[in-house]
Amino acid sequence: IAVVAPSPVPFTFGVAERFWLDLARALNEHTPHEVELLKVPSPEGNFWEVLASYRRFFELDLSIFDAVISSKYPAWMVRHPNHILYMQHKLRGLYDTYPAHLPTAWPDCRELAELGRLVAEPNPTPAEAEALFALLETWRERGGERNWFAFPGPVTRAVVHFLDRVALRPEAIRRYGAISRTVAERADYFPPGVEVHVAHHPSGLAVSPRPMSAGPVLFTASRLDGPKRIGLIIRAFRRVTGPVRLEIAGSGPEEQALLALAAGDERIRFLGRISDAELVQAYARARAVVFTPFQEDLGLITLEAMNAARPVITCSDSGGPLEFVEDGVTGRVVAPEPAAVAAAIESLWADRR
Repeated sequence: IAVVAPSPVPFTFGVAERFWLDLARALNEHTPHEVELLKVPSPEGNFWEVLASYRRFFELDLSIFDAVISSKYPAWMVRHPNHILYMQHKLRGLYDTYPAHLPTAWPDCRELAELGRLVAEPNPTPAEAEALFALLETWRERGGERNWFAFPGPVTRAVVHFLDRVALRPEAIRRYGAISRTVAERADYFPPGVEVHVAHHPSGLAVSPRPMSAGPVLFTASRLDGPKRIGLIIRAFRRVTGPVRLEIAGSGPEEQALLALAAGDERIRFLGRISDAELVQAYARARAVVFTPFQEDLGLITLEAMNAARPVITCSDSGGPLEFVEDGVTGRVVAPEPAAVAAAIESLWADRR
């Protein structure tokens, strides 16, 4: 079995990378199968890089394997008669988080008419994907970019949707799966009418219940990026007046902005990127975990916190965590507002039991 996946450029090790390693390891150790993890560098700094990555997987010959498992764009472009999809997510910026201020309608432009007819095909085939790659290669060679290929934008969105329809059509996928109900129920993620098997995969981090620490620590671990809404946590925490400390693990593009937002509050500590052993210790120190992303696919921090027997504070629009957190039982589910999150923190600190 080949587990096939994209490798980020520049390389970073995150939740997806851990998932692929754990999936390959679990299949090798607990089933009679032999599994190889195959990764292809897949930059996505602009549309042309994304397109090239889709094409590399489309042209990848994996016929030496008996089965192929893919879980993320553009790896599912591989063609194999025994192809299993276990979806993490699509290119979200062109699907469920596509900017609301951008148009979705195809531009009324005669030069784009041929491309428009091609990507409008509801049930495209691999032959039509080859035609699209050839057409766009011609476009790029003659410098016909202008603003039509802005990323994100209506043209690039339509092209990626077209390629995903080719890859995920019922004739190409033997079985459909998703890592959460949140992913399974998103619009345009799966072909209409197909059955999607939901399986929550485990974390792989060796966390176990430990006695609660004496220290009043609130903990979170995430990539420091917009959709994770670490800023919401910091704004909420600055409203909390009790003897609580906040520890934030992770790194990312919003790190400097978040440091500035937390400046002056000595109770907030940024841990940076930490090892698995340090992460286990951080859960052990925590009295509770706060995780308030927007529409998270699954959210392994939720499972890790529960393995450590720590309650989780999350939000009503956080997606995957809502499949596990029951308000008032295993944590708190509140509105995505600083005042509501702050009140949830204080309610947990007021009721240690």
